[in-house]
Formats: sequence, structure tokens, C-alpha cells
Amino acid sequence: MNYYQLYVENNKKIFTYKSNERYNIGDWCIINFANREKTGLIISEIKKEDIQFDVDKIKNIEEKAPIATIPEEIVKLVKWLKDYYISDYDSVIKAAYPGILKLNYSEKLIYQEDFFDNLEFSEYMKKKKEITLATIKKKFNIEVIQKAIKKKSVRIEKKLIINDKKSNIDKEVKSKILNDHVNLTENQEKIVKSIEDSKEQIFLIKGITGSGKTELYIKLIRNSILEGKGSIFLVPEISLTPQMIERLERQFSNSIAILHSKLTNIEKRKEWLSIRNGTKRIVIGARSAIFAPVENLKYIIIDEEHENTYKQDNNPRYHVKNVAIKRALIHKEKEVKVILGSATPSFETYYQAKKGDIKLIELNERYNGAKLPNYEVVDLSEIDVTTNFSKQLLTEMTNVLRKKEQIVLVLNRKAFSTFIKCKDCGHIYTCPNCSITLNHYKNDNKLKCNYCGYEKKYVKICEKCGSPNLIHIGSGTEKIEHELINLFPDAKIVRIDSESVKTKQDYDNIYNDFKNKKYDIMLGTQIIAKGFHFPEVTLVGIINADIILNFPDFRAGEKTYQLLIQASGRSGRGEKEGKVIIQTFDKYNEVITKTIENDYEGYYNDQLQLRKIFNYPPFGRLINITISSSEEAELYNKAELFYNKLNENLDIKSNNIIKNVITKPFKAPLYKINGRYRYQIFIKSDRKNIIKVKKTIRSVMNEYNEKNIRISIDVDPLNMM
Repeated sequence: MNYYQLYVENNKKIFTYKSNERYNIGDWCIINFANREKTGLIISEIKKEDIQFDVDKIKNIEEKAPIATIPEEIVKLVKWLKDYYISDYDSVIKAAYPGILKLNYSEKLIYQEDFFDNLEFSEYMKKKKEITLATIKKKFNIEVIQKAIKKKSVRIEKKLIINDKKSNIDKEVKSKILNDHVNLTENQEKIVKSIEDSKEQIFLIKGITGSGKTELYIKLIRNSILEGKGSIFLVPEISLTPQMIERLERQFSNSIAILHSKLTNIEKRKEWLSIRNGTKRIVIGARSAIFAPVENLKYIIIDEEHENTYKQDNNPRYHVKNVAIKRALIHKEKEVKVILGSATPSFETYYQAKKGDIKLIELNERYNGAKLPNYEVVDLSEIDVTTNFSKQLLTEMTNVLRKKEQIVLVLNRKAFSTFIKCKDCGHIYTCPNCSITLNHYKNDNKLKCNYCGYEKKYVKICEKCGSPNLIHIGSGTEKIEHELINLFPDAKIVRIDSESVKTKQDYDNIYNDFKNKKYDIMLGTQIIAKGFHFPEVTLVGIINADIILNFPDFRAGEKTYQLLIQASGRSGRGEKEGKVIIQTFDKYNEVITKTIENDYEGYYNDQLQLRKIFNYPPFGRLINITISSSEEAELYNKAELFYNKLNENLDIKSNNIIKNVITKPFKAPLYKINGRYRYQIFIKSDRKNIIKVKKTIRSVMNEYNEKNIRISIDVDPLNMM
């Protein structure tokens, strides 16, 4: 007899089952769970002597389920991810495995013999032989059906509906490489060879914007395909996938699978199966593509590795970089290599590279001899408050448009205005579900909340006192668009933010249209600062550089620096020289001065000294615990109860309070989101203590049974709000 530990669909824990048959880790099977047929995933095999309860009570596995298995290395990855991020099997497996491939059941009624209590029902069933229960309920009432079942005139049979039965995959399709060679410089060729020949597994390519990192990635992927190996190529935003798909398809034709959140279930299923059966060996996508079951995996490439979008913002709150590195390290043959790429690596990644934990490779010149853009900084306090455009920016835009070149404008804020205030009574429009003001969207004539989605029609009089004297405060991309239309009526303008661009097709269309010069000006949030390559863009304008800088977050300066450098990098990528104009209220801030000096190293070193003093990453480790409830009254007391249990078990009485700390519960900066009130407990720990801290948190969570309370754990948080 063989004993296995199984994940059972929609359950957080694992359960023990037995079978005379041999199963492999990663196999799906059909089991009886709580008197219902469910699917289970084999997580591990367990020895009989290690079972701590009566083995005679263990149920049998019924049969193997006709679903594509999960590779053993991904099952191991799932177990690690659950422990590292203090999560559960259900959340992690749903993140790693497309739920659209799970088993569904259809209940059918099968004719057995005549039913004399209702001749109409009897004749109907005799003719049909079998029919779904859902269909017959529409024709006959449930009492008739139940009576017929009881008298055994019909019987119920549960039949499986296998969603992946028809994959529509042509298994004869072979990976094809086209003769579109990538021309690398001598230095790039050396870098490719050094990565291929190296015994190291983790690499950081720190290359200035436009230095040809993508060309390196493509050459590595191309060489791996020739060896019969596969690759995963990750991008921070799905907006970048059209550009990357276009470049990769020039090389690899039909070998590419695409995985991201905007795909339909049918598209996801088709792609996942084509990867699993080895038809496609190259995967391109956003965060979730890290779990793709690529056959003979050789490279995991994470482009723009510094981006926050690589961190999942709900359970399990994993970071793609950590998952990628772990996946490479647990690979049997240790042949998988992780390539991290960025002009502005996260300080944590760069610190690891400087220490030698990650192999550092640098590219300090732009590809094909292109020059870095020139900078100009404009003090916003000196311009007219009625406009968002300085004279310097307007003059430069006019010149660029006259030369038929293109412009990119960045403002990291959506909407028309950020909030509305009554001039007479002081009333501010806020969301009823969240501790946040409502944004005004002029095009839709609506007030919207960016957190819970609440919206209402905008009426131009105060809802509290009836005054028409309403002030619109703060500018978003929609307002900038309106100003641009008035300033440059002949220019063709496209706006990109999460309100104006909804679908994968929208991204594809805008990318191709801008590349083909159907638009003169691209305006958007930080989405457009990430990796786009438009050779005709010769001017980038940063409308307001201070938006992120003023966040209550120790990484605010780092994030602002990265955004400024990345946005600036869109300018002058072709043969024409580029320019960047940065508008700010704080022109002497170190972030601004280091940006225009292109001094990443200097800014990194200055910030690292501060982080070392306060034991922030990369020196210390952080965990953010959020305790929330829809009922405010007792929330603080219940949060304090959780804190007390944690504090007793952790016993953090460090003689250095800066290095090790567990805060008492405090109101989250955004106290209420989507109808739930929120307290946070912030833990900062030395790296050597972090395993004990995690074990303690899990132990306290298992014992904590307060009603109407939700606890969220964020290990290595990037968002402190």
C-alpha cells in the first residue's frame, strides 16, 4: 500500500490518502472528500510509520484524473512558496496552476424502468435515455424527479466534464527559428558566451537604457532553442508584451506562448497545454508566467527586474524574482539560469550582486552608438499655477512637433482631478467604502474610487450645502490630455492609463499605431516608462516628478529615481538625439540631481548608508501584518490580542530597537478599504531571526480564532499602505 499527501481542491491544508497504485508527485487524481467527489493533487509520498493516526481510517484514491500533471519541480516550488510567504496550499496552487483546467462534474439522470406515478415523465425519460439534471428540472418539478429516483425508475450518475479534453494543439508543429539574425556588438557577444559558459546560475545585467539588453536576451533564447531547451521571458506590464512578441516572433515564429491576466480562459488553457506538451518552448508574459511548465527549461529572464508589479498584491504575496531564483536552485540538473535585467536595479538586487551572490554584468553604452538624452530641470514653483506646462516644455514640444518627431509625457496619476472641495463649506468628496477622496473623471462625468471601484455621477453643486463653488484640486492624465488638445490642436494624442486602455487588443493597437507614427504625443502613467522602444521619440516630459517622492515609504526616493531614469530612457533611442525635461517643486532634491547626472552608483551608496543604520532591506527583513474587519468597534482590541500573542512568543527585547522591532497595532495609512477597517503590525528583524519570526506568525495565526477578522501577511513588502 502506498500513502500520499494530497492537496484537495478549495482546501488550505493537505490530506492523507492511500492507493495500491503508484502515483507520481504532480499527478491529479479523483478522491472522495466529505462524501463528495473532488480532485486532489499529489504533493508528496509519506511512509506508513510516519503517519500519526489510524491508517485504517485513510480513504483510497479512486483513480487518476485525466488532467495534465504539474512537473515535480513546480510542486516543490509550491511547497517552498507556501512556507516562505506564510500562505496556504489553496492560494498558492491556484496562483501556479490555471484553475480552468480543473475537473467539472455534470449530474445526469439515467432511465432504468417505467415510472407509473407520472406517465409523461416516464415516456420522456424512456425516449431520452439520459439527460442532465439541470435540463430535466426545467420540465418537471423536483418532487416528481425525487420520487422517480426513490422508486429506482431513474438513477443519478455524476459524469466528468474534462475541460482540457480538446486542446486543439497540433503536436506535429515543431519549434521553428527564422533567419532574422540579431547583430550583437563584440562586447555583447562576449557577454552571451560568458553567461553560457558560466557555472553561475543567477546574473544581473545592469545596462543603461537603450544599451541592447533585449538583443542579449534574444540571442540567449535563440541559442537555447537550438539546444532543444526552453525559456521564460517576463515583463513587468502586459502593455510591453506586444513589443516583445513582435521582436521574438521575428526570431522564433510559432514557438511562443503568451501568459498574462488579460487572456480569456480558452486562450490560457490552450497556451498552458501547448507549453506542457512541449509544443511551445518560449513563454512570454507577466507575473504568473513564472509557473509555466516549460520543457527543458534553460533561462528565466526578468526584464526591468526593479518593477513593483513583479510583487503579487494578494495572497500569496510572492515576488517573481525570489520565485525564479528558487525555481532555478531546485532544478534537478542545476542547469536553469536566471537573468535579471535593469538600468536601475532594485537596491536589494544590486547589493546581492556587489556581494557576489549574483553575477554582475554591466553595459555602459547605448546600442548602435545612440547617445543618452540631455536633461533640463524646471522649477514648478516658478510657473503659472493654472497650467501643468512650463514655457521650457511647451517650447521644446513645439520644436519637436515641427520636426515631425514624437513626444512621451509621463504623469503618474490617473483621472482629471484628484479630489473636489467645496469652497464655501469645505466639504470634500470621499469614498463611502474607503478612507480616500474620490477622483473626478471628466470624460465620463463621474467621481470614482481607485481602490474599491465605487463611482457616482458628478453634479456640479456641493452635495452638502448646494453651493456651485467647487474647486478641482490636483491634476491627472485626463486633465493633461484636455490641456494638450487646447495647446496643440493639430497634434494627434494618445493617452495610456488603466482607465483608457482595458484590453490586450487596446495595448496591441496603441503600440503599433504609435510605432507607425499615427500619433505625435503619447501621454500616460508609469506604464509607458517601462521598456518601450520608439526610435522617433526625441522628447520626454515628466509633468510632475514629486508624486511618488512624497509617499511615506523608505523606498520613495528609489522608486522615483527608477521612474525618472526609465521614463528618460524612452528619449533618443534611435539616430536622433533626445532630450528630457523634468518638472519638479524640489529641483535640488538628491533624487533629481542624481538623475540628471546619471549617477545610480552615487545615489545607491547614499541610500545604503541610511538603510544600514535603520536595518531596512537589504540588511534587515520586513513583514507587514494587516488585521481587518468590517466592524470597527472591537477591531483595535482584537488586533492588540494578536500582537500580544506574537510578542509573547517572539520575545523581541533587542538591545538595539532600530534593528529588531514589532510595533503595536496602528491604523494603516489607508485606514479603510472596500468597507474593511485596517490595523497594521510592522515587524523588522535581523536576517538570522526571520525563520523564527515566520514560524511564530504561523503558529499564532493557527491559534487565533476571532470572528469577523481577516489577517493578511506580506513578507518582504513593497507597498506599506
